[in-house]
Amino acid sequence: MNKTVANIRHLRREEIDSARWDACILRAENGLIYARTFYLDAMATHWNGLILGDYEAVMPLTWNKKFGFSYLYQPAFTAQLGIFYRNVPDKAMENIFISRAKSHFRFCEIHLNYANTIEDAAPKANYTIDLDKSYEQIRQGYKKRLLENLDEAGSHSLDYLPGKDYGEVIHLFKNQYGHRLPHTHPSDYDHFDKLCRELQNRNMIFIRQVRERSGALLNNSIFLQDDRRIYNIMSVSLPAGREKRAHFYLLDQLIAEFATKKLLLDFEGSDVPGIAEFYRKFGSVNQPYLFLKYNNLPFPLRLFK
Repeated sequence: MNKTVANIRHLRREEIDSARWDACILRAENGLIYARTFYLDAMATHWNGLILGDYEAVMPLTWNKKFGFSYLYQPAFTAQLGIFYRNVPDKAMENIFISRAKSHFRFCEIHLNYANTIEDAAPKANYTIDLDKSYEQIRQGYKKRLLENLDEAGSHSLDYLPGKDYGEVIHLFKNQYGHRLPHTHPSDYDHFDKLCRELQNRNMIFIRQVRERSGALLNNSIFLQDDRRIYNIMSVSLPAGREKRAHFYLLDQLIAEFATKKLLLDFEGSDVPGIAEFYRKFGSVNQPYLFLKYNNLPFPLRLFK
């Protein structure tokens, strides 16, 4: 990619050709569902795009405004964005994208994606499992403690079932975990509910749940799916489910359901030690992505950030 800075255009959302943008994401070596136009339209307050040439590479710029300044932020339920490309760029080109973003936005806290290589960005853990193997082969990577938890779950006569009510999962998630996510606002859940309806129309979302034989709900989880990944976007374990190891059981059954498919199971994190250890028990591999932060706001505004 021997392109000049002039080949990278900064376009407002209404100027972006959605079909060409989405074609770039679909063909991109590092394409992810979060960067599709319908996803960004649902979850971002505003977004623009940096576009190389004829949509050879793109970078969504998700932004908001405060104190009269526009800034880049990471929308809720959107794990990775950054630069997506049809042909692998050199490091200099990636840095040009970031420089162009800095020229338009003076403050930034965003997640790039696993394939970006910006040096002054910090890695964040994200665990994945390659499902293109038999269930038996994947299970060989399970840690001893996980197998013990699955044995315990198996003693409770649990059922792994499909679900239909996305609103119920969102409501449960908000009630169970909302207090731990102070930066996720009520409107974010509304936007995610809207996104779920769009994904349902595209056959890119499904629910799996675990119930006791009595019918009592123990775990309810939403997964997204494109032609490359299954995304563990939202999972809720109820108190009785935690006692019966329902989340262990659900993920094990999900792996069994999709084993041999040419997909990655993307756990979506995490740097939280307990959560990271939970995902590592499944024999997952860390595929880190990058957190980019800069603050070029004038004094004294930069002190508030």
